[in-house]
Amino acid sequence: MIKLKKIIPVCLIALLTSATNFAQYGNVNGRQSNANFEANLAANNVLRGRDLLQDVLKQKNNNELSLSEIEGNPYLNENFLKGRLMYKDSIELGEYLMRYHSFADEFEISNAEGPGFLNKADYLRVNLAGDSYRPLNYIDENGEIKKGFFIIKSEGPKASLFLRKYKKVKPAQEAKTSFHKATPAKFLAYENYFLKFGNEAPFEIKLKKGKFIKLFPENQDRLKKYIKTNNLNLEEEKDAITLIDYYNSLP
Repeated sequence: MIKLKKIIPVCLIALLTSATNFAQYGNVNGRQSNANFEANLAANNVLRGRDLLQDVLKQKNNNELSLSEIEGNPYLNENFLKGRLMYKDSIELGEYLMRYHSFADEFEISNAEGPGFLNKADYLRVNLAGDSYRPLNYIDENGEIKKGFFIIKSEGPKASLFLRKYKKVKPAQEAKTSFHKATPAKFLAYENYFLKFGNEAPFEIKLKKGKFIKLFPENQDRLKKYIKTNNLNLEEEKDAITLIDYYNSLP
C-alpha cells in the first residue's frame, strides 16, 4: 500500500504544473486550506462541477425534468454544516462547510466559486453532523455495482454495519379526473442497512432477528444466547450494533 507521505509530493507537482489557479475551499475557520489536501484534490480531480446534478437526474428519470420542478430538496441537511475530512480515520485533511446530497449520493463542499462535489475516493472519510461516512462499492437493487457513501454504525475486523440514507424522485401524477388534484414530482427519503464481512462487498439486510441470525451460521448458537441474555431487540439499531460488536469480539 502506498503511504500518504509518498503521494503528497506527486500531488504537489501536479498542482503546480496544471492547477496553479486552484480555488480555495471553504475552510470554516478562515485560514488557508490544507495545502496537501488541495494538492490531492487538484491532482486527482476529486472535486467536480455542479452540472453533475442534472446528469444524475437524467440518468435516474430518463426525462428532461429539472431540479426546480421537484418538490422538497435533495439534501440530508439543506444547510452547509461544519464537517471534517479525514485520511483513513487517522490524518485530518481539514474542516470545511459541507452537506450531503442524498439524491446524487455526493458531498458538496462550499467554496468561493460555488459548491464542488467530493469524489468517492477510498481513502477519504467524512465526519458530519455526528456521523462518520466512508465510500464503499455495493450492489444496488438492480444488481449493478455502485459506489456510494455509507454511515458507519459498527466497524470491525470480521463484520461491519452501515446505514445508507438516500432520496429518490417520486414522479409527478396527473389528475385522473376533474375531482382529483395533480401532484408534482417530489423527493422521498429512504434508508437501508448494509452488512459487510471482512473485505467483501456490503449487502443490504433487514433488522429482523430470524433473517439477521442466519447470516452468521457458524455462530448462531452463541449469538442467540447473547441476544437472550442481554434482551436484545434486533429491530433496534442500537441492539444490532451491540450484537455486531460482540461478534467481532469472538475468537
